[in-house]
Amino acid sequence: MGVLSMKRESSEYEWRRRNLCLAALLLALVAYGAAGTAFAQTAKKAKPEPGPDPIAEIEKLRAEFEQKLKEQETAAQSREEALKKEQAAAVEAARDEADKRMAADRNERQAEVLRLQKALDEAAAREDAREKNAPPAVGASMAGVSLYSYVQADYQVRQSSEDQLDPVSGQSLNQDRFLIRRARLGVTMDRQFGEGRLEIDGNTVNGPQLRLFDVEASAKWPGRGDGAPPVVMGTIGLFRIPFGQEVPQDDRRRFFMERSTAARALFSGEADLGARVGGGWHFVRYVLAVMNGQPLGGNGFAGLDPNHQKDLVGRLGVEQSLAKFDVAGGVSGLRGTGFHPGTTATKPTLQWNDADESGTIGTGEVSGTPGVAAGPSSNYTRFAFGADLALSARLPHQLRTSLEAEFFLASDADRGVFPADPRGTLDRSLREMGYYLALIQEFGRWRLGLRYDYYNPDQDSNKNAKGSPVPTDASYSTLAVAAACVASWGRLIVEYDRNQNHLGINTSGMPANLGDNALLVRGEVSF
Repeated sequence: MGVLSMKRESSEYEWRRRNLCLAALLLALVAYGAAGTAFAQTAKKAKPEPGPDPIAEIEKLRAEFEQKLKEQETAAQSREEALKKEQAAAVEAARDEADKRMAADRNERQAEVLRLQKALDEAAAREDAREKNAPPAVGASMAGVSLYSYVQADYQVRQSSEDQLDPVSGQSLNQDRFLIRRARLGVTMDRQFGEGRLEIDGNTVNGPQLRLFDVEASAKWPGRGDGAPPVVMGTIGLFRIPFGQEVPQDDRRRFFMERSTAARALFSGEADLGARVGGGWHFVRYVLAVMNGQPLGGNGFAGLDPNHQKDLVGRLGVEQSLAKFDVAGGVSGLRGTGFHPGTTATKPTLQWNDADESGTIGTGEVSGTPGVAAGPSSNYTRFAFGADLALSARLPHQLRTSLEAEFFLASDADRGVFPADPRGTLDRSLREMGYYLALIQEFGRWRLGLRYDYYNPDQDSNKNAKGSPVPTDASYSTLAVAAACVASWGRLIVEYDRNQNHLGINTSGMPANLGDNALLVRGEVSF
């Protein structure tokens, strides 16, 4: 500002100097013209009298003008020197103030560094103490290999529980208990052209057990390197069955405690042995697998294959993430071969029924049963169709709303809830149908969900009434309400299931609902 003021004063001074010069010159010219005119007019009348010398007047005016200019220059120089002194004093004061502030900031930073260093030293001391007392750590010896594990520990209260034993299997009918639902430990390997996985599962669902759950060896053609799946990947081993959305879903990603009734019925276990090929391109996802058809965790020949035919399972779907929405959906299919075990040969038997309790053989108390020849085992065809859709909307304030739906239609494919066998007791095929609808709302770390699922294992179910078949309802339905608190290292979930079925019998002998509502609490921790 001082320099601008000096420049402004210097410019004003030059302007005044020019104006004074012009005014003096005009005044001299006017005086000279007036004198010449007067001299010319009076020269004819008389001899001119001596007057003032114009040149002397001009010189006088110029001297006065130069004197004024010198006085103005002296005054301007004085003001300029005073302004420079003021500016120098202001700069010195500002420099002193800046030095003081810098010194104060330096002291504060040094104090903060000392505090941080002290905190780091304390944290390092705690970490050293923890490492000294910690058990041996497990790590990967090469790049691309990682370890993971998680535990799901449950407490459940079920309305149908009884302090009795099942008369057929001898298993306890009490379900009010604590249990380890899943305890998984796994290792993965991911390289440019290959992947591998080994996962072990421990649980106490039917007593303590430890088993292989997911064992895969894969070769792949790399994807685009942006997190998208590879274009083509071939896998052989033990892996999740690629049917629909729920069956192959990671148990840590599913919000509700267990899969829907229809999914658990058609696939009594999530994993089976086989080979698959799958991948994705842009938003398209595909997978096709050839499998034994005997899921682990199911009934019968789990982990084995009693026939040489294999099940063909596949899914074609789409996945797309938009600005505020995520969309995923697809269609699935299964065609396979079930196994009906044959019967062994029996010998003729003789049976005595002491009807009159006399202790002696009476008339009509002895009956014979002829022997039966062995019956061969046989196969039967089963199939299943599925369609699934998942929509998710990301809303402001950490809100997220998700809607999920899935539909199942099958024939002789039930292997979990009401096992189908067209050559069994009913001597006919069973048509299965099921679906579920789920709505999940996220509020930051909190989750609230509602799911309704329905499953009918026999759409042609009937009961003889006075010798005539009468249609009956064999369906199951569940309304589940769940709430959860979620952290990066685990979840706490509380779920209430209102179950409807036709497993009970009323006083008149007709099917009725068997009370089987359940309250489930789960604590989940990921390592």
